[in-house]
Amino acid sequence: MRSRRVAIAGGIVAVLVLMGLVTQGSDEHAARSETGPRLDTATNSGSVWYCAEGTSNPDGRADETIIVGNVGTTPTRARVTVFPGGDAARVAKQYRVAPGGVTRVRVADIATVAEPGVVVELRGGRAAVEHMVSRGQDRALGPCAREPAPVWRFAGGTTGKGAELWVALFNPFPDDAIVDLSAISGDGVRSPGALQGIVVPQYSRVSVPVHRDLPRVDLVALEVATRRGRVIAEQSLSLDGSDGRTGIAMTLGAGSAERWYFPMAVIGSGRSERLLVTNPGVRQAKVTVRFTLDATAIEPQTLIVPGVTTIAVDLSRVPTDVGFSMTVRSDRPIVAENVGASGAPQPATARGIASDLGLTVGAREWALLPSRLTATSADLAAVMSTDGRARRVEFLTVDRRGQHVVLKKRVARGARLVVDIAATVPDIDRMVLVRADGPIVVERESARPGITRSHAVRG
Repeated sequence: MRSRRVAIAGGIVAVLVLMGLVTQGSDEHAARSETGPRLDTATNSGSVWYCAEGTSNPDGRADETIIVGNVGTTPTRARVTVFPGGDAARVAKQYRVAPGGVTRVRVADIATVAEPGVVVELRGGRAAVEHMVSRGQDRALGPCAREPAPVWRFAGGTTGKGAELWVALFNPFPDDAIVDLSAISGDGVRSPGALQGIVVPQYSRVSVPVHRDLPRVDLVALEVATRRGRVIAEQSLSLDGSDGRTGIAMTLGAGSAERWYFPMAVIGSGRSERLLVTNPGVRQAKVTVRFTLDATAIEPQTLIVPGVTTIAVDLSRVPTDVGFSMTVRSDRPIVAENVGASGAPQPATARGIASDLGLTVGAREWALLPSRLTATSADLAAVMSTDGRARRVEFLTVDRRGQHVVLKKRVARGARLVVDIAATVPDIDRMVLVRADGPIVVERESARPGITRSHAVRG
């Protein structure tokens, strides 16, 4: 009888362990496939957003502006808090965001500090937060984070000649964090001692100049692993023209996934694209890149990416001066990022670099903010269906009276749709909602001055 009870107990333990492993695997898959910030579903709930990269001192590398957009029909209250770090007191200001409107807050107008981490707390209405960093005439736009993660990944870095690669680590929590940085390149992993055991004190931000500890490496796919505590990680890349590209780009880290979507791309007339694929696992990955071109068609490209390696996909088969989108599919979780560049003969005001980690999941609703980056910018939105089916798409604006359809379009089967936002919504400080009758992904590009790309915020 006693041996039978032991056997039963052992079986129960085994089942519990198995359930734990299954749950862990399921949660890991969900985290990988649901990357990126999203809007709250309830109109009266509050939310917190964390913005890691950017500076607010006169000699900073990237002047930061917080952008808060209200998707709802009632006002949103935004409390923007700047964390100077150390023993310095946090500084906060309150703002009111009108229904359907956008409010821009220059961080330097709240506090002038070298390492500002920013937290935005929202109350009332559905809202989203992005931020923009600028350096000279160059701009980079991207969404802020909704929550910390134990691991943040990037694929599109470089520390080649004339490059500055920074990682901003923001810890807005009451416990110190310890972080390890490693880089996957074309020939394996590099983990310099200076990038291990980085302490990010409570309520502080630490900027890591990766280019100083990993100089002259063409492909740098960073992994930020939290040994203790919690952090938000963002990457910025500045190029001075030594490799023919110039400008600034910013990327919020993500997890790994088996599918990545890139709605916006073009090659030719001074425009270039560099698709980077990173396999963080030890087993090789079979990766297929499918292209959706506006005016022609080409066969998919299949490649094998060895374990713990990053590669640049050969895009030479893509015809020039034809807009296109890309879908990257793998049999194992990977990370994919596209880095675009604009140079001569493009106008000087439209030159720069733009990086964006792909989108990993489709949705029926996306939010774009702001409607236009500046009063003179050219702003485009690219829409693609995640399953290749035809979709009916609506572009909407919002005010206190409700939602208003300003444009109706159709995404043809196996095609993409590009919309001129400036012509559709001339106001520079409006929210734009994009809705469809099935899952889509939405990416924006803004040019003049500079050039930047970012994906929309998922509804």
